[in-house]
Amino acid sequence: MRIRPMRREDLRAVTRIEKALTGKRAGTLEKDVARILRQGDPRGCLVAEEDGGVVGFIVGDVRPWEFGETSEVGWIRAIGVDPEFQGHGVGRALGNALLARFRARGVRTVRTLVEWHAGDVIAYFKDLGFDRSRQVALEKALGRAKR
Repeated sequence: MRIRPMRREDLRAVTRIEKALTGKRAGTLEKDVARILRQGDPRGCLVAEEDGGVVGFIVGDVRPWEFGETSEVGWIRAIGVDPEFQGHGVGRALGNALLARFRARGVRTVRTLVEWHAGDVIAYFKDLGFDRSRQVALEKALGRAKR
């Protein structure tokens, strides 16, 4: 297995993996990753290759500030491993590679958000060394705009 920076031509494979994991194409991941590759810091987008094909991806970025922080914060925005390759260390390799890139850039804190009930995803991040944050995620549903 080889970990390398994501290229624009990998987006079709990312979409294929997303569909295999969710049962449908969520729709925004491909567009968001294309924007990051075009405008953002593409060093945070990685893929895992096996026999020349993409079998996993991870998307992260570094934000210049966060509430209460005085230095850059890394974020893991999305990760996906082809179901046929799960349990073979692909996710761990992707996560460790991205964390190493963040560390080399001087990032000292990395965050992500996961659904509360997503036990397997929480276990994955715990395996990478993540723990509960001292912060609490808050949200407010705005509903539709009135006309």
